[in-house]
Amino acid sequence: MEALPKKHELVINCMYTGLLQPVNVAKVLIQVGYEPLPPTYRGPSLIFFSGGFYYPNIFKYMQYLKDKEGTYLVLYRGLTPRLCATAVTNVVRSEVLGRIPVRDTKCPPEQIVFEVGRQCTATAAAVLASHPFLVITNRMIVSIIGSEDRYTTVMGAIAAILSDQGVLGFYAGIIPHLLCEVSGRAMEVLVEELYEKCDVIEKLGLPFGTKSALPVSSLHSFMSYPLQLTTTIMTVSNCGMAVSQLPAMQGTSTGMLSCLKALWRTASMKRGSNLMFMRKASPQTWHTPPPPPEIEELPSGVKAVKED
Repeated sequence: MEALPKKHELVINCMYTGLLQPVNVAKVLIQVGYEPLPPTYRGPSLIFFSGGFYYPNIFKYMQYLKDKEGTYLVLYRGLTPRLCATAVTNVVRSEVLGRIPVRDTKCPPEQIVFEVGRQCTATAAAVLASHPFLVITNRMIVSIIGSEDRYTTVMGAIAAILSDQGVLGFYAGIIPHLLCEVSGRAMEVLVEELYEKCDVIEKLGLPFGTKSALPVSSLHSFMSYPLQLTTTIMTVSNCGMAVSQLPAMQGTSTGMLSCLKALWRTASMKRGSNLMFMRKASPQTWHTPPPPPEIEELPSGVKAVKED
């Protein structure tokens, strides 16, 4: 099967991104620990094997967001910068690959190492170029929690980030993002090159031997999900928004390692990975607590009496 032209591939990727934006909005909010709907108990069954408390699925979550904001447009918050990130990623990767020539040597191991390095370089360049758009996207999405007006538009989000954190604010969470994307691309290219140059996959008798790296991508996505979760959390931490006050965000603002440790301590390493049947970990709070009620001031000379 011939590869799609670059323009067609870019259009397809942008359409795919736009269609999945409602899912992305809900997933980002779940990843940062925004759970306004309390979990319900489900007994043991074929789906809920051991039983326990499970949060509502993503469709109920999206319905809640629509009811909260009064419009389905809330599910497309941050779509513009996310489309920009998709376009920049495709263009930069293609340009870098075009500038690094393919090395054709008689030594397969050397050629494999070079191709892996070539693809990883292009992926790293694409991540560095598109990461600011990821930061803008995530902060526009989490502004739903506290209804921050500063992040309702792209230009407003850019101005807010520059004002609060400067240029470095656009690269919050860049390290786990780079580690996640580059390691995934390295695994995919390595499997493809081993299959094409050395026939290792065929000799081992593994069930997948095509150029499609779907099994490898799925395996890497499962293994590297903590890095994906850490990236999302770090892009919105220390930004002066209501999301920083969520219980799930406490202890995650000092760096990548501290974020991973906090997620490990609270059994939240896979938070948001299952959007249909997400089980509540025992250390987690039941749901995002509502704001404290306003306390009316008592008239002077009147003392409050504590009820037994």
